[in-house]
Amino acid sequence: MRVQSIVVSITSSLVLIFMSLGCTKANYIGVAPDETRNVLAVSDAIRPENLGRIVTIRGKVGAVCQDEGCWLSVTDGTAELTMRFSDSQLAVPMDLRGTVLAEGIVREQIVGSSRIPEMDLSGVKILE
Repeated sequence: MRVQSIVVSITSSLVLIFMSLGCTKANYIGVAPDETRNVLAVSDAIRPENLGRIVTIRGKVGAVCQDEGCWLSVTDGTAELTMRFSDSQLAVPMDLRGTVLAEGIVREQIVGSSRIPEMDLSGVKILE
């Protein structure tokens, strides 16, 4: 009888542990940004030498698409960068605020005579 109650107790504990692990919310969307990579400010990420390269940036969320969360803008106080997920199935919460770590490929969008930097986003980690 004693062994049976120990087995039930251990089994119950394991079930609770696995349930709590399954309930933890991931703090990233898409692919988790590589935090070991050199993390750039937005103003550094949009320099011409970074165009077409995979970069990781840290910045404050400026605006978010209010239709689907399909894009967001991130700023470092000096420059702003609009980001769109390369996977159209991904989106950020429309009420996203605070600081994020983002990874993707910096590109230029040409609108009229202006060159506007954008990022094809592979992942965003919500920091705060």
